Amino acid sequence: MRVNMLRFALVSVFAVTAMTISLNAQIGAGLSTGKYGTFNVYSAHSLEPGYLQFYNQGRVFGLAGKSGYANIRGVNLWDASNKMTFAYGIVRHLDLLLSVSTYQDLNIRNVRDTRNRILGDIYMVVRTGGYEMADGKVALAAAVPLKIPTGKYYNIPFEVYRSETFEFGFLGMASFYGNPYYKDQSYIINFNIGFWNHNDNGRWISPIKNGENIGGKSNVNAMHVQYGLGAIIPMSKINLMLDLYGINYITEPVKGVYSREPFIYVTPGLKYNIRPWINIGTYMDVLIVGTNDKTIYNNAYGVLAPGVPASNTSSTKSLANYATWRLGVTMGINILPVSFSSGATDSRRKRFLNQLLDEERGSAKAASQLEKLKNVRINAEKELEKIRKELEQGSGGEEK
Repeated sequence: MRVNMLRFALVSVFAVTAMTISLNAQIGAGLSTGKYGTFNVYSAHSLEPGYLQFYNQGRVFGLAGKSGYANIRGVNLWDASNKMTFAYGIVRHLDLLLSVSTYQDLNIRNVRDTRNRILGDIYMVVRTGGYEMADGKVALAAAVPLKIPTGKYYNIPFEVYRSETFEFGFLGMASFYGNPYYKDQSYIINFNIGFWNHNDNGRWISPIKNGENIGGKSNVNAMHVQYGLGAIIPMSKINLMLDLYGINYITEPVKGVYSREPFIYVTPGLKYNIRPWINIGTYMDVLIVGTNDKTIYNNAYGVLAPGVPASNTSSTKSLANYATWRLGVTMGINILPVSFSSGATDSRRKRFLNQLLDEERGSAKAASQLEKLKNVRINAEKELEKIRKELEQGSGGEEK
């Protein structure tokens, strides 16, 4: 009982801490990629029925710039956001991931002094996965992600483009396990490929609404292909991770969108398993493709270059449309079931399985030895029978 109470208290503290981060500090972003996933690439493993996980991922980017209309001043520009995710196993091969995003300091000069902590959108991912083949070394999964537009602002500088309405897509996943029986004890490689529909034709792309929203409407339906490749290498309690992920537009957003270029990030990082039921991680996103600014800025509908004074929008090439680097932190908690989170139980289970495997190997070896002894005995009996016949034939010849 005391263990359960202590566990509940710890989970509550961490949950409240994560909520406090998301509502006040706003230091990151990113969706939960599920069990055996890396920081930005999903695994093909779906949670078992009744399993509940909490995951908080944040990332931050900052640099110096300028802001203002009449009084231009130096400012710190931030790309800071956070996502809290709950993942739940519904039935076998089916789980649900629900994420709430938040942002701080949107780099939009009209609102940055008074609205610097903003609730973002809600993301929901329904995934069917864990379909294994090749003796469990390969797993496949598919997911349908949906963005629910609960955020007040959209088309945010330094972030992947988000429209003001519902967005949806499709994602295919494949995972390759070095050890299919103990997946967390050997390397894992994850691959994702998907499609995303921004559903923004006829929608406002202005991050802020000026009067009657004169201008700033999209006349296309932006769509992109997204992809990712991630690797995990376990080393005792530390997992080394490396991601490569990006997008390519099938239909580019209109020219008033900030992040309308394709991009590729590479992400090294590590995750530390404090206990079997809790882990923390840190990583660095490094932009390797996507620094070419193709946005057309317009004061009339509030699409202004971040880091450039509003009275001087001619210098629009000073900053990339994506964060050139991002520092991220994560925290994961296995909430249910309690037995899954027990380090002692997990250790006993592994010791028991190892014992069974050793006994099975011993039995197989003993059976092999017994089979060899049987063959030796049969051969020996044949030799004895041959000798007996030779002796009998010899005795008969002497009597004659």
